[in-house]
Amino acid sequence: MPTNATRRYQDTFRRNEIELIIRFARRGESLAFVGLAGSGKSNIVNFLREIDEHAPQLKQDVTRLHFPVVDTTYWEETPLSLWKIMLDALNQASEALSPPPDASKIIPISEEERILNLLRSRLEWLCQDLGHQVMFVLDDFDAALETGPLAMLERLNGLRSEGNREALSYLIFTKRLPHVLGRSHNLEEESKFYDLFRHHIYALEPYSPEDAYQMLRHLNEGEGSPLRERDLAEIRQLAGGHARLLKIVFDTWVSQGMAGVNPVTYLAAQPDVQQECQRILRGLHEEEQQVLARVAREAVADEDQDLVDHLVRRGVLTADGQKLFSPLLSQYLSEHVEQEL
Repeated sequence: MPTNATRRYQDTFRRNEIELIIRFARRGESLAFVGLAGSGKSNIVNFLREIDEHAPQLKQDVTRLHFPVVDTTYWEETPLSLWKIMLDALNQASEALSPPPDASKIIPISEEERILNLLRSRLEWLCQDLGHQVMFVLDDFDAALETGPLAMLERLNGLRSEGNREALSYLIFTKRLPHVLGRSHNLEEESKFYDLFRHHIYALEPYSPEDAYQMLRHLNEGEGSPLRERDLAEIRQLAGGHARLLKIVFDTWVSQGMAGVNPVTYLAAQPDVQQECQRILRGLHEEEQQVLARVAREAVADEDQDLVDHLVRRGVLTADGQKLFSPLLSQYLSEHVEQEL
């Protein structure tokens, strides 16, 4: 790649979020981000996977920080499955280090206990013997919080209690609010795991204009720069900083062009755009969906104000609470409000 090529992640990429994550990891504290489907969470995860490569732009020593990524889309809804994914992620995140000492030769009868013991042993070696810090990235953790079992979630807290309190933490990504996801097993009242991050739940908003432009310029260079700067600016405005919409609209613009058409109505009718709008809406709680429908119809009631404020904080609505973050999502919702909701 030429030295003047646009980098995928500029120095300011999600700067507030990245610095917050690193600060919490150093303190051994946990936090959660709630973001729309397709809002760019995966790029934060990828950034953390390659944290050593980004050390110069972070201007921080991150050599003793590890961010094993636990992709729970592969979770098979059992504790054993979660421990396996966590162990594999931890091994991968620390593979550059010398191998740890052999685990206990005493073999438990239970396969779940065997894998859990291996996970404990690896954590003890990293956190206690080497003095490193681990923040498990629990990616797409909605299903685990929603279905539990609660005992499995509590085991995550238990791993910290085994001598790792200052060195082990969790970064949770969800599309919906954790305490609402866990209503069926009273997560908010019964879970010490939830207590780890209950006061540190943040909204993952769509990309800032700078990060959105960086993404679009990177995509444009990969295509031989077929689009003008003003095209990129319009794409950013239409997608509202939503990462996946940015990519879909960019690809459509490159392949089909927008000459002689209304970009909003034309793009909102494209199957890929409609599918993404559906994903965004279905990733919201039912009450949030209903308020968005009333915003689209300009029929917001006084009793909606708390949820409107919440959706503004999440970046779903603009600062005045009167518009959706993306004209494409607004157009889709106004046309399909009845079947969607």
